[in-house]
Formats: sequence, structure tokens, C-alpha cells
Amino acid sequence: MKVLLLFPMADGQTGPAIKYAFEKLGHKVEAVDAKLNPRKSHFTAIHFEPDLIFCSRTKELADQVRLIKLVIDAKVCMWNVDTRTNIAEWKHLFPLIKLCDYHFIVDSKTIPEWRKINNNTFWVSQGLQNEVYKKPLTITDEDRKKYSCDVGWAGDIDSGGHIFRRSFIKAVKSMDIDFKVWGRKGKSKIYNEEHNKMVSLSKINLAMSGWPENEGYVSVRDYKILGAGGFLLELDRKRIHDIFPVGTMDHYYHSSESFMERIRFYLINPELRKSRADNGYCWVRANATYTHRIKEMLNIMKGDLKC
Repeated sequence: MKVLLLFPMADGQTGPAIKYAFEKLGHKVEAVDAKLNPRKSHFTAIHFEPDLIFCSRTKELADQVRLIKLVIDAKVCMWNVDTRTNIAEWKHLFPLIKLCDYHFIVDSKTIPEWRKINNNTFWVSQGLQNEVYKKPLTITDEDRKKYSCDVGWAGDIDSGGHIFRRSFIKAVKSMDIDFKVWGRKGKSKIYNEEHNKMVSLSKINLAMSGWPENEGYVSVRDYKILGAGGFLLELDRKRIHDIFPVGTMDHYYHSSESFMERIRFYLINPELRKSRADNGYCWVRANATYTHRIKEMLNIMKGDLKC
């Protein structure tokens, strides 16, 4: 099958991971950077003649997809790999979503509302970008000095649905432990192999995925942590075991007090920490990579595709 991938590509994250997954499944992929060159989409489609157009949440793609559908008999789908408090915050995407034959989202609670916009809306959770996020190839003495800690956190606490994290960050800072933070207010963001080293050298890796009220949702951060062999501590939420099997991580906290209790517990139980990290690593690579997610979406669409 020929797939036209319209996703941001230059950041080396989600777009390239989706391309890798399609190609691993044996499909031919042509990619257009939806962030840098969305207007190339129509031109590329005319020459490539795809069977499937796979879109990002980029509002500028609506006009391009509308033009493509006039001349190319291809199915169009969108995978929104993030979430918000309610779907009204995505209203700028409604024109594109209405053009899609299939619409995939990463949280479960908003499906009834989304189906009023696009009846073919389905839940497909985030996944592991396994071509990049894995156990580190090497760890040097300099890496150990830079990343080793009791608790590590890489993420935002100041915007949107992330403000709730402040109380948890304040709580862990109050503990007499070695806590390292990345990716906010002067702290460098951390990706790829450096991320893998940070995860591997942190005894406990915090997740605190945003919008816990949306149920059935966790950030790609969780998969990156598991995929690098790290121990994951996530905020409790409904449907967490629809995402991660028991024994692959820990989610038994919902307040600052229970959060600190879990940290203290795991710092004095290294064997249990390692066991859960090993279970999570094996499970995520065997069941929840982007290749698995793309295969899941293709299976939902199989009646309409030339696979």
C-alpha cells in the first residue's frame, strides 16, 4: 500500500516514528512535513497517488486534503497524538476532521463528543517510538554524574493541563532525596539517546500525564520511559489497566501525600523497582510500539484499504 504521510518531520519525533512503523509493515511511504511545507501535500499526492493519507493535527491540511479528495480516490485518516480538556479546544481542526474517513484519538472519555463531529472516531493509545527510545547504547562516567538520581522528571508544569503537576513537584522537592528536572524554565529539553540515559540512570521516573480526567490517556512520555528500561511512576486514572498491564509500572497515587509514599516505598525496594521496570520494558516492546499502533489502525480501516 502507498501511504502519504502528512506530519511534522523535522523534529525527529512522531512523524519519523510513524514513517518507520509503516515501512516496517511493508508499505511505501512518501512524507510531507505538515508543519514546514503543508502546501506541498496536494502536489505530492497527485504524483504519488497514495492509497491512504495519514494526517497530523495541522489545520492547514484541511484545504490540501479537500483538493486531494477531488482527484485521488484515497482514504484519509488523522491520528491526534495529544489531548485537551474538551474537544472545543480542537475546534480549529474540525474542518480537517470532518474530511477524514477515520479519526483516531488517544483518550477515551471524549469519544462520544468526537463522534458528533466524525462518527468514525476510535481510541488508539500512544505508543513507543522504538527505533529511537531504547536502552542506552553506552553510559559513561560523565553520564552517571549528569543523570544519576533518585527521582527524575522531564516535562512542563506551567501550561494548559499541566499546572496540576506543580503540587507534586513541590512535594518531591520537599523530600530529602536527589531530584533532577529537565525541560522547563532554563532546563534543557531531552530527547533520543540522552533521554534514554536519563531514564536508565533515574531510580524512579515520573510521568504525571496531563488531563487525567480524560481517562484512558497517558503521554508518550510513559512509553519512552518503559522503552528505555526505566521504572515508571504514573498518576492514577481510570482505565489505566486498559493501557498498561499490572506489574509493568506503578500508578497508586492521586495526592501529594500518596505520591511521596510511593516514592519512599520504591527507593527502599530496588528489586521490586527493577522487576517492574523489566516487565514494562518487555511488554511495551512486544505489544505497544508505533508499529503495533499503526497495525491496529489499519485493522480498523481494513474494509476500506488496499492492504
